[in-house]
Amino acid sequence: MEWSALFKIFQSWGPSAISSVLVVVVIYLIKKIDADSKKDEQRAGELHKYINDALNNFGTRLSTIEKDYVKNDLFFRELSGWKSEINRLSDQITNHFMAFFQNIIQLLNQGKK
Repeated sequence: MEWSALFKIFQSWGPSAISSVLVVVVIYLIKKIDADSKKDEQRAGELHKYINDALNNFGTRLSTIEKDYVKNDLFFRELSGWKSEINRLSDQITNHFMAFFQNIIQLLNQGKK
């Protein structure tokens, strides 16, 4: 059916019928727009939540990386002086044990003579 045929039918009904049909159409369109706006609000809320979660996750990752880096940086900075001290003490302990075992070997060798 063409639009012109619809207009002829509407003209035969009179102004009150046309007004009634237009009111029904307008109410239908308003309800449709309202439903669409609710769906848009829901999608916007979901997008907002997703963005907030992503930003929070990113912030958590950054703080974790920052903590780990700072901990590692401080750890290595604090241990850098101790590392050489530990190596020096380890060498001294090894030298003392070697000297101790050499003295024991000498005593055992003297006891055999």
